[in-house]
Amino acid sequence: MAKEELLEEEYEEENILEVEDEDGNIIKLLFIDEVVYKGRKYCCFQKADPETEEEADLIAIYELVGEGEDMQFLIVEDDQLLDEVFAEFCNQYEDFEDADEAKKLDS
Repeated sequence: MAKEELLEEEYEEENILEVEDEDGNIIKLLFIDEVVYKGRKYCCFQKADPETEEEADLIAIYELVGEGEDMQFLIVEDDQLLDEVFAEFCNQYEDFEDADEAKKLDS
């Protein structure tokens, strides 16, 4: 089964964020994980319907500000901050992946 098919089957609409690109096109992003970095919350997304393998590997990161109805996703414009948040995401994701591997070894 292709990666794109898995994304469509495994995740519900509540995990999808729709954003508008610079050309006015709507892009659906699939929520992957939340990262807390330096006291701020960031959400990591992938394209919900990637057209290429390269697109499937890309991560979009937005800062999460507010709660409930006041919640907003803000674009992270500082490249250094973006790199730092992405590194933290990778560290957490690696820990998550290692945890899955450890569970398999214990079985």
